[in-house]
Amino acid sequence: MLDPIEALKEKIVMVCKVLQHQGLVDGYGHVTARLADGRLLSTPHMPPGKVALRDLIIIDKDGKKIEGFGEPNGETAMHTSIYKARPDVQCILHYHADEVVAISVATQGIKVVANCGVHFHRGTPIYDSPLLIRNPALGDKVAATLGDKNAVLLRGHGGTVVAHDLDTLLRLGIDLVRTARIQIMTASLGPVKTHTPEECQQMSKGHDLPNANRRYIDYYVSEVVD
Repeated sequence: MLDPIEALKEKIVMVCKVLQHQGLVDGYGHVTARLADGRLLSTPHMPPGKVALRDLIIIDKDGKKIEGFGEPNGETAMHTSIYKARPDVQCILHYHADEVVAISVATQGIKVVANCGVHFHRGTPIYDSPLLIRNPALGDKVAATLGDKNAVLLRGHGGTVVAHDLDTLLRLGIDLVRTARIQIMTASLGPVKTHTPEECQQMSKGHDLPNANRRYIDYYVSEVVD
């Protein structure tokens, strides 16, 4: 049986591979996960799609490296601030998918125009600055903008998704982009119907079922496993 930290490392690497395969990460972006003792497992300052097990590092709650050979990513403060503000959050993804960046500069933000957007029916706030999150003060502002939601857009910059486990994080990361993409596709069609709050509430119960999540993740993982 794998050591819990090693198992978490393998899952982070797989998340990065899937995101790369789907074209959702570029040379930047990062994934972190909270360990049982409060330390954070993190991808280092390198393209997430190139990350291997040996590259992962462990940092403390303030972003200082404890173990590993790589260096913390330049926006570690965003992760540490969110973890401090949200005890329920166990993992975080930050990325710069084109569709998410596009929606981040639109005043209407994410709209639930398709079933894949049901996860975000409580709203996806926009952090109104394109500046990189290089220090704790800016990290705290992003965490405050996120509030109790599962995603926040950063204007002209990208998106940050949070979850209680890495499978859910991957699903949210993919579905945020899919939702943004469909929203952009419908923009030229004139007025469109969005899901009602009642529809979203009812559908979210099915989306949260473990077997639904497992089937979803297995499909995407199967595309990157030999």
